[in-house]
Amino acid sequence: MKKLVIDIETVGIPWEEHDPYVREYLIKGQTEDGAEETKRAGGLSPFRGKIVAIGVIRIDDGRSCALYEMPGQTDVRVERAGLRTYISGTEKQILEKFWEWFDTDSRFISFNGRQFDGPFLMIRSAINGVTPKRDLVGYRYQMHPNCDVREALNFFGTTNSRQFKFNLDLACKAFGVATSKHEGVDGRSVESWYRAGRHREIADYCLDDVRATLELYEKIAPSLLMFNKEFRESEEKELRGKKEESPLVPTSEAQFVEAVTQTSLALTASLDVSEPEPVAGAHQAMVFEKLITPDEPEEEIPANPLTIRE
Repeated sequence: MKKLVIDIETVGIPWEEHDPYVREYLIKGQTEDGAEETKRAGGLSPFRGKIVAIGVIRIDDGRSCALYEMPGQTDVRVERAGLRTYISGTEKQILEKFWEWFDTDSRFISFNGRQFDGPFLMIRSAINGVTPKRDLVGYRYQMHPNCDVREALNFFGTTNSRQFKFNLDLACKAFGVATSKHEGVDGRSVESWYRAGRHREIADYCLDDVRATLELYEKIAPSLLMFNKEFRESEEKELRGKKEESPLVPTSEAQFVEAVTQTSLALTASLDVSEPEPVAGAHQAMVFEKLITPDEPEEEIPANPLTIRE
């Protein structure tokens, strides 16, 4: 099962580019200050904004990818730096590449992903003619396959919103996790960076948010998330699968002897399927006799120096 930690960065489409009817609809009945705030908040809506960066970290192997939109670029460009990959292109192209990361059972891990990242990714994909590979919102009270760390910390909205007011930065600091936020740099910086052409910096900032989300997730996975039925069952299923795939590792002399016996039995059966299978006790005695007393050497045949004998 892939465990993918994801975050996105968005910006608003310039106000002047919206249809006049849409502009009238959005600010109708608002005060002057309210209308100005609405004009600036386009990046919060998939109908009025677009995705300019997607950060992904795959937990099992540590690989990460920053996909970012580059205005005026029509081809997809890929750059690799260690375990990190940068992919740039149009919004449609980076969305197409994003969905390639997903398998049907991949876990989508986010901070506020159920309310923001998930719907934004799915709606912008549909607008761009890209078919989402799966639902990133799903049933609200599940933590698998969609795991929203924010909802785990506010217990699906049951806590008092004033007393439990927090964002990614505050939650990380409470749990001792370093964040990407510092004086003068936060999500509000993305819009100005984008207008200034600082697209690669936005990609790096997005990946730093993903890293913080990952570390916060790892803090609460064993302490809070395990209470969620779907999350717990998926973890147990994955653990069982790993045990079944892992090779036999003897932990005592008796287990070692048993392992040698079972391996020898399998080899004997595969090499000589025509002979009738002996009873278990006689077969084990035969195997141990062969292990203790080597067979008499056969008559040597001069080896061809060009032939490799197995």
